[in-house]
Amino acid sequence: MSSRDLTIDLLHLGRPRSVACRVLYTAAGPVLIDPGPGSTLATLTAGLAAEGIALTDLHAVFLTHIHFDHAGVTGSLVAAHPGLTVYVHEVGARHLADPSRLIASATRIYGDRMDALWGPLLPVSVDRLYVLRGGESLRIGDRPFAVRYTPGHAVHHVTYLDETDGTAYVGDTAGIRLPPVYIVLPVTPPPDVDLLAWRASLETLEALAPAQLFLTHYGPSEDPSAHLDALRARLDAWAERAEALLMDEGSDAERADRFHAWVLASIADRLTSEQRQAVAAFSDFRASFHGLARYLRTRSDG
Repeated sequence: MSSRDLTIDLLHLGRPRSVACRVLYTAAGPVLIDPGPGSTLATLTAGLAAEGIALTDLHAVFLTHIHFDHAGVTGSLVAAHPGLTVYVHEVGARHLADPSRLIASATRIYGDRMDALWGPLLPVSVDRLYVLRGGESLRIGDRPFAVRYTPGHAVHHVTYLDETDGTAYVGDTAGIRLPPVYIVLPVTPPPDVDLLAWRASLETLEALAPAQLFLTHYGPSEDPSAHLDALRARLDAWAERAEALLMDEGSDAERADRFHAWVLASIADRLTSEQRQAVAAFSDFRASFHGLARYLRTRSDG
């Protein structure tokens, strides 16, 4: 990973090493990868300013996908710098241009916590969107990037391989790996989870032969092969557990509670009590159950 580049810890909800924005220096100007939620705009701006970078100095934003914790601040960045170019998958592009459906859907889930969690979600002018499908070769200044479509976690997910140093910016396709725990875990929220597509995307990542992975949650993983093997094993185990829970009595809310407790128990021997609390606070595994349940039921109905 280039020593010229920078990771900004966005301190989402005050938690360190939860959401990372990566800043890549190019001859055309700085590029942000996954700039984070709107609620952390001040932290992002301060982190850039500490390096002498103003928002108007930015050249582009690369979005792995449009979930709020990765992309929510994008419209605010374009409002501050109307010349900014935003690279995003074609499925996500229309929601950046008109986020009303995303906002309505999220508000049903988060209610009056929306602003504290995610901050404003402003639209991005269509003429600022560089729409991707996967398979593109990009050159930003002096740096080449290969783009691959990597769905599974989200239908609008792409990965960027920095061909200068071999780092693959994988968003959530490679799961989460929170320091100091370094346990690889999937993130499987509704509505787009697709395990068949996800396994194919892991093969896509391996075919890139990256020197390392960079995860938005959180930071570099320097053994891609071991990391992806661990993620495959977790995805299989989670799917098996979710399928078994669907056979249990009770509501989905009750099943989700059992799934959440099972995930924490499955990694408890590697965590201190404080670390268990931190992992549980970062990732509510109930949402991951609901995503897996939706996928399993859809597959069964099909």
